[in-house]
Amino acid sequence: MNRCKFDDANTNLVRSGRLGRMTALPLLLAMLVLTGCDKSATPTATPAAATSSATATTSTPSCPAEAFDRFLPLFENDVAVQKAYVTDPLQSDSVDPNADPEPKPVSKSIPRAEVAFPVMPSQAQQTKDGLVATQTTGGPTEISVKLVKPDTDYQMTFFFRKDDCWHLYRVKDDSL
Repeated sequence: MNRCKFDDANTNLVRSGRLGRMTALPLLLAMLVLTGCDKSATPTATPAAATSSATATTSTPSCPAEAFDRFLPLFENDVAVQKAYVTDPLQSDSVDPNADPEPKPVSKSIPRAEVAFPVMPSQAQQTKDGLVATQTTGGPTEISVKLVKPDTDYQMTFFFRKDDCWHLYRVKDDSL
């Protein structure tokens, strides 16, 4: 059913020149507006539906794994997972070896936008670099992973906490 009603006789008046320019212009504009009328009975998407689909695509992804033993390999091997599950800000603790009179601890809060990814080396990189990983459980929602390179001063610890999912919230670099 056509929801727009328009008399074709008015179009002929404009074409024949029987209407003046001042009358023809508003009539022509009205014709253009009416041409855009929806002649089908097909419903269009509502703004609420468009908003909900846009929200669904920008929402936080669901937790990739509830158990830490399944979460850790996903975190280590996928930079996108690291970017999604690093807290903002990330606490970074290190040692300033050049401090006088002796090395001193340095602690910073790094905004996620300034975090260099990957934060944690992949399993392949750990193997290539000869790193050894050990896990320490600090309770049901706290786990740390220490990466050490034997016979060197390389020692990095990654601290994870679980709330809705596991998140890396602190990195500690004890290397000198």
